[in-house]
Amino acid sequence: MTQFTTLTVQLRKLCLTAAATGVLLATGTAGAQTLAPGEYSIGFITEITGPLAAAGVSYWRGAQQAAEEINAEGWLGKGATLTLIAKESGSDAARAVQALTQFAADRNVVATTCCIISPVAGALRPVAVSSKIPLVLYGATRPGLPQLPFVSSVVVLPGPSEVKMMEQLVKAIKPKTVTFFVNADNDAFQDRFKAAQKTTEAAGVKTSGVVSILSNDTDFTAPATQAMATNPDLISVFTTQTPAVGIISALRARGYKGPINTSDVISPPAVFKKAGEAVVGVPFPIQFSADVSSTKEAKAFVASYEKKNKDSPDTYSAQGYTAIYYIAQALRSMNGKPTREALADALAKIKSVDRNVYGGLPMIDGQADVQNSMLVTWSANGKIVPWENK
Repeated sequence: MTQFTTLTVQLRKLCLTAAATGVLLATGTAGAQTLAPGEYSIGFITEITGPLAAAGVSYWRGAQQAAEEINAEGWLGKGATLTLIAKESGSDAARAVQALTQFAADRNVVATTCCIISPVAGALRPVAVSSKIPLVLYGATRPGLPQLPFVSSVVVLPGPSEVKMMEQLVKAIKPKTVTFFVNADNDAFQDRFKAAQKTTEAAGVKTSGVVSILSNDTDFTAPATQAMATNPDLISVFTTQTPAVGIISALRARGYKGPINTSDVISPPAVFKKAGEAVVGVPFPIQFSADVSSTKEAKAFVASYEKKNKDSPDTYSAQGYTAIYYIAQALRSMNGKPTREALADALAKIKSVDRNVYGGLPMIDGQADVQNSMLVTWSANGKIVPWENK
């Protein structure tokens, strides 16, 4: 073999090796996606003051736990960490818009998350879109809030689980009439009430009355008396948390002994501490419960949360936890230093949230979707247990 031929063979081998290496790098088999080292800030609009403070504290604690786990495990990759920056809104739309505007002006903030109530989320949606900053909803339950790629939601919409609850109650209790309580000033709860009413009426149950209240009402003696005067076989409460607790307590105080049902607004431990015996036996649907959920991820979440907070997590802390992991999952799928626009696109592409406590969390058009709800109630000793008709 001549010197020229030997050189040609060596060059050919080098070219083949380089080509193969290029293919490996192009297909990603030579290494996973690598997020650039650094601190990634998430703007968290909190609601730990105001009418929904009890729930707001749970969302915030769940989010903090997720961020701490992500950083401790190096979940984002070597040298990459998350930091949560909190700005309080008190469930006020104007304050929430101001907080989001400030986050949008801070280029260190790559994404934001917010909102327990739907009107606040609705006010923030156009701000997020116009500012081109990702906004993940952790609590608002009105359908149609996501607007991809910039606005998405990890909230499992309550409608399907509440319809399922009404079907179960009609079958178990066999009521002939039902009276509803509903927020007159909350579109989301109006829609949820209408879906529940449609379900009961389709089953032949007559609506004996609809009692409207306002979110800021505090005295429910007269509304309770009004509802009881309709002589219903079942009372269904579709209101925000504070009125729901007040209504149920007022009904029991007025001597109503018939069945009452409501939504997951009464699921936080703080509600049982406040209402106690009044909410015992009142059924409500839920996707997560520290007492009932049995997945490996749920058990690990409960153990860590209880160790840190000396209290049990609720469905709201699970949602705050999930929101942060959803954002982190999009970040860890990216190369280099992502822009907000690129992160929004990555969030929009997620089909299922990897780390969750629900036993699976599909994302459909930017909206979380879980159908495996449980019908539960508070027991006399302050535990959430499966509901049984007694």
